[in-house]
Amino acid sequence: MEYYRTDKGQIYADIAYRLGKIVTQYEKLSVNEEKFEATLTIAVLQNLLTNCSEHVKQMIPRSGSIFQKDIESVGWGLLETCWVENTYEEDLILENFIKRVRNAISHPTELNVERNYPSTGYTTLKDNSGVIKTFQFIDSPDSKWNRQLGFCEENKIKEYIRRNEATLPKNIHYSEIRSKYFLTVNSKPFIRISRINLSVEELTSFVKNLANYLAQPIQENWDGQTIKWILAA
Repeated sequence: MEYYRTDKGQIYADIAYRLGKIVTQYEKLSVNEEKFEATLTIAVLQNLLTNCSEHVKQMIPRSGSIFQKDIESVGWGLLETCWVENTYEEDLILENFIKRVRNAISHPTELNVERNYPSTGYTTLKDNSGVIKTFQFIDSPDSKWNRQLGFCEENKIKEYIRRNEATLPKNIHYSEIRSKYFLTVNSKPFIRISRINLSVEELTSFVKNLANYLAQPIQENWDGQTIKWILAA
């Protein structure tokens, strides 16, 4: 069946709807073979946040009260404790949560979560069960190859601070160490890092709710504000 189209959302709202339906239908699927819910959910999330990136930007301002809320009060199955670390100068609200997850999933690097300055990317947190239980998403623009980002020229780090001042602490500074310049706060090394841990259940709930929200324009005569659950079978 051809995609439903809107003037502003184009086909992206319908893509979001179909991706959400795929996740909900797969949950109900009964098969004898091994199921891959976690991998499917990650694939759907990446599609939503990358291929539908412009649609996400358009939809967020439509209901600012939702995206300006802290992540737990939104009702998307997220707990405040899942955002285990965030040194960005920003509020811990849904809009910024989506931004940090998008960066982690859209720009993955050779991530080592055990390092002091892990690079941007996502991975699973291993335990002894042999089953995927938790994903970790890291957005860390001030690190590279799991090391703090350094600058060879002083004017380069000054420009870097100027360009990123909106999400850097007010008392940000820099220090010269072995002929390179590094960000510091109170004379200690500093990087912006967002670290988010989501169980497979939390991730699935988040993806379904995000897909449902992005799919709202496919409703005939949608008022642009009211959010209904439209992924039901």
